[in-house]
Amino acid sequence: MSVVSALHASAALLLVVAGVAKLLRPADGFAGLVGLRTRPVGVRLIGVLEAAAGTAALIAGGLAAWIVGLLYAAFALIVLRAVLAGADSCGCFGRLDAPPSKIHVAGNLTLAAMSFIAAGATSPPVPALVQAAGTSPATGVALAVVVVLLAGLVLVAFTALPEALAARSSGGGRTGLFRAVPPPTAVGAMSHNGSGRP
Repeated sequence: MSVVSALHASAALLLVVAGVAKLLRPADGFAGLVGLRTRPVGVRLIGVLEAAAGTAALIAGGLAAWIVGLLYAAFALIVLRAVLAGADSCGCFGRLDAPPSKIHVAGNLTLAAMSFIAAGATSPPVPALVQAAGTSPATGVALAVVVVLLAGLVLVAFTALPEALAARSSGGGRTGLFRAVPPPTAVGAMSHNGSGRP
């Protein structure tokens, strides 16, 4: 399995997760962004489409991989619209808060590109993993773990990373998520003095 195939597999898996999240707990944020009037029903229909496309891309590839790419490209435009409008959440993962950000837009475009490239792969992700596991079970398990970890990292990049960066910038580096660390020279002077004062 190539890097592109692994990224496409993680994109398809993340799409299944997002679809199931919308089915279980639809968020009004996403419905508002795409202009749906029957919010819960509309969001659930999109969730079904996402879960079905992601599953088909994992198992069958080909056309389904193209559909996954098109969905991610459409999501990039929706999230970009949300960023420009100053929306608080895109509701991409059900009620799990996903603040729209440039990171989210770039991530969607990257996953779309990976899916378009992977559409021409000879073997879809799940059959490729099964084949790898048949040759070497350890390799098959390792590849599956890599795909799941990549999907998890993308989920964190879409949801937690923009929030953490926003908290850091709004707190001026003092009250945000990350603590400002004094430069090494200041630390050395404080320890040399012994009083904690420069």
